[in-house]
Amino acid sequence: MRNVLLPLLPLAFLALSCTVPVKDPYSSRPKPRVSATSVVSAFLEALRDRDFNSAYENIHIFNSDREGYVSRLRFLYERYDMKITGYRVLATQLFRDSAIVVAELSVDYLPPGKTERATATYRNRYDLAIPENSWKIVKDSCIENCAAAPEAGGEGEPR
Repeated sequence: MRNVLLPLLPLAFLALSCTVPVKDPYSSRPKPRVSATSVVSAFLEALRDRDFNSAYENIHIFNSDREGYVSRLRFLYERYDMKITGYRVLATQLFRDSAIVVAELSVDYLPPGKTERATATYRNRYDLAIPENSWKIVKDSCIENCAAAPEAGGEGEPR
């Protein structure tokens, strides 16, 4: 009898191991209620409406306070008489505690020293993290048609 049960022992251990729940190390991490895509959409919506205080609510940067961020954006928008005329989110990729969102923006602006307005459509990548229990944009960078955008070039904190 003992020889008959011996080959069944590994199967019994396998069956038991499937019934024991495995704790996910990230299960205790708070899950954001608002999606990363929604955060980027809200950010771009606020920029389109020139509501820079609302735009600031969707970002997390270490080297700027609200007043500095708002005044910098106000200066940039006034300098180029810039208007976001449209945007669309093209892709979102989620990781455990970070995300990448790619959006296409259409911008109407007045280049310095020119009298005729210009338009540009470019793609921007937004990197998001969960610093305070919700998705926040921590970095943005232009990834396509960057030379056509006002203040072209460079990566950095969210504009």
